[in-house]
Amino acid sequence: MTGVVDEVADLIVPGAFAHTLATRPVKTVWHHAWTDPIGVVLEIAEWRPGDARFASIPNWPAEAGALVATIQFNLRTQRGRDVYEQVRQWHEHGEAQFSIGYRVPPSGATKRSDGVRVIHKLDLYEVSPVLHGAHPMTRSLEVKADGGASELEHKTTAGGHVDFKAAERQVGRGAMVALYVPGEIAGRIAQPDGTSARDLHITLAYLGDAEQLPGHPDDLADLVATALRGASPVEGKIGGIGRFPDTGHGEPVFVPVDVPGLASLRQRIVDAIELSPLASSLNVDHGFMPHITLGYDLPLDTAPTPSIPVSFDTVHVVRGPDSTPIRLHGPLMSDAHAGPAVTEPRLPSPAPAEEKSAHQAVRQALAAPPWARASARAAVLDAKSLIPKGVPVSPLQPLPASYEDIRERVSSAIHGLLASEDGIWCCAEATYPDRAIVSVHQGDSGARTYAVPYSVSGTEIALETPQPVELATVVIPDEGSVRPADGVETADNLVVRPTLRALAEATSRVQAAEGNEQLEPVRASVSNLLSALSAKGLDLATEDDENDEDGEPDPASGPAAVAGNGIDLWDDPYDEPHDVDEDDDPEDGDHAGEEAEETSDTVHLDATEVKARLAAIQL
Repeated sequence: MTGVVDEVADLIVPGAFAHTLATRPVKTVWHHAWTDPIGVVLEIAEWRPGDARFASIPNWPAEAGALVATIQFNLRTQRGRDVYEQVRQWHEHGEAQFSIGYRVPPSGATKRSDGVRVIHKLDLYEVSPVLHGAHPMTRSLEVKADGGASELEHKTTAGGHVDFKAAERQVGRGAMVALYVPGEIAGRIAQPDGTSARDLHITLAYLGDAEQLPGHPDDLADLVATALRGASPVEGKIGGIGRFPDTGHGEPVFVPVDVPGLASLRQRIVDAIELSPLASSLNVDHGFMPHITLGYDLPLDTAPTPSIPVSFDTVHVVRGPDSTPIRLHGPLMSDAHAGPAVTEPRLPSPAPAEEKSAHQAVRQALAAPPWARASARAAVLDAKSLIPKGVPVSPLQPLPASYEDIRERVSSAIHGLLASEDGIWCCAEATYPDRAIVSVHQGDSGARTYAVPYSVSGTEIALETPQPVELATVVIPDEGSVRPADGVETADNLVVRPTLRALAEATSRVQAAEGNEQLEPVRASVSNLLSALSAKGLDLATEDDENDEDGEPDPASGPAAVAGNGIDLWDDPYDEPHDVDEDDDPEDGDHAGEEAEETSDTVHLDATEVKARLAAIQL
């Protein structure tokens, strides 16, 4: 549904699907489970509000549009048949509902004052039949049987059970790596009662039922792409006729394949799979004899195929109804059949699989939306499997901008926008993927808080108009209800903890520095920090100073315990005893004693003096 607020307080603006529908194939799965594909999306379009086709839908809101998809369930699989029957029953009772799997890109949505998220643009990945949709008006317009359903039936034994014979008999269900016969050649050799021309192929590796394959749905494609890096197209010829022994599933009839280099190409794929978590699924029960299965129990007088030249420049990784093409240099052959429905690599779009490193695989998995994210263990296994033994990996693999880098650039841009004048301070309170929350302070006028939307393009940060917001600090206890924070808790959340985190990070970097030359540029910033502390009247006495009776710093003592600083800046400037007025007698009454104690334990700093002293320090 578009144009109306759904039950999770989202409003998808009509037209929000336009970009993604033009750039990405949309898939269908069961209840948003990416490991549970159920068919293919034949057509999908967005109907805008006021479309005449809504007239046939009772009580359709005038302001509402919709995303409308035509889905073909894969009746070759048990799951596809089950889903089809369930959706049909829901449809007959008016209960069929659907949902979408999507991601909102940065700056793709705004939030209204009433809490509704208004989505202007989204990246759509899949549509799913679900028990309840986010909007109760999602529905099925019609559910009908496939007129060509007879073509989907499998051969059965006398007992009537469905017979699945390796890769050739698991069309739409199995997982394999294969070469598909070019379309024109496939049409010439296909038999009337045998395998259809579109399914004729040479199996290079077979991994059983796609639904039982472990890991992410695109693990196999990534492995094969890595194994075939640098591989060249192969060519040879096919021809003749052959029959394998009947093992109880019918007598296979095949065309022999004579393509030099095919065995080594296949071995690269098998080696990569055997070094991965998918190794247990690889079928290695027999040797490799390249062939094209024409069918089972074909007539004995089936004519031999004449000798036909053939070439292959694309390997297909098939998982259920989906296929990912992997080219062996050069473009796809114009007459090559594409196999089952071709899909794009894993989404969100990563670097090309041939160039993806293990490090990138982990980052990609963690950056994926929650509904698409594999487990941490699966991500690590995936990353390890992308580096086959013996394949050199370049140590120079530039990474995209990190979160810290983006946050720093966003913060710098916002400071330049809101705190460019003297006497104004700007603090980044929080950074989100599409906006930053900042507080702006000027003298004693109090803080103003803004949400500043931003977008990132390469190294450039584009800021949008700041929006005034109210910033509140709340306490979320382990037990009980949320409550507003008091003054101390608010200061701890907004001042103390952020400052300690920043100082602890700075301390670690200073301690890791190789020499004082590297630290010279930080002198001015440290001076500004000390000036700010002094201006607030902060007592900078260290614990060692309080416990040292003679007032001399202990050379064996650790770093000063000031906000986790890590550099004892007080050793050089303040190692001389402070002048004491000879007229002040420490024995002259309690007041004099208190004053003497304060003089010996407390250092009062003057900003000008601090800067002068720091200038003399040799870091």
